Amino acid sequence: MLGAQRRLILFAGIGIAAYAAAMVATMPASVVLKNRPWRTGVAGTIWNGEVGIAGASRLEWEWAPLRSITSLGFAADWRATGADTDLAGRALYGNDSLALDNVTGAADAALLAAIQPDLPFTCDLTMQADFPHIAVGGMDQSVTGNLVTDLGTCTPKSGGAPTSVGPMVLTAEKIGNVSRMRLAPATQRRRTLMTFALAENGTVDIAITPEGATALPFVGLPPGASIRGEM
Repeated sequence: MLGAQRRLILFAGIGIAAYAAAMVATMPASVVLKNRPWRTGVAGTIWNGEVGIAGASRLEWEWAPLRSITSLGFAADWRATGADTDLAGRALYGNDSLALDNVTGAADAALLAAIQPDLPFTCDLTMQADFPHIAVGGMDQSVTGNLVTDLGTCTPKSGGAPTSVGPMVLTAEKIGNVSRMRLAPATQRRRTLMTFALAENGTVDIAITPEGATALPFVGLPPGASIRGEM
């Protein structure tokens, strides 16, 4: 009799949890997505929805219930599409942190404005991304993978002429508790233009070489400069 009661309580608990999850998942996506300068519209639900991104791209996602339960967060498969953009991966959001896995594909540099709106420049170029893991927020931030850009131009937001930028490659590797990233010309990978060191707590150290300051004047840093910030 006691065993039957426990099973009944267990099944009732599972049913209530499933009902609550279904209620949340079917809420309109606009309930949780706040207005942002880069957002051009929201459609669908938290379970399956999409958001427009300035630059004529859109981000679609589909909730992954089982992965959400086992990871104790909101897990989803996502895909960004648009002009020169076809980028996909997996996401997990929880405890004020966001983890992106298996991020691969092409992206227009306009997406940078949505990811990092405080950048002092804009770029008109296409990027090829391959990042097995990106984690931002929380106390375990890291980046591993690489990014290759095509020929394009970048312009400072403060005004000025655009700069022609040749193909570049950004490589990222986690060593110990620091993710070390290096930007170099794609055809001369031993020439370092900029370096980035991301600590697990979100502290970022950025340094630009004399060659980098010459090739990337729109960044706004003098030769040999280094700055510290936070993600």
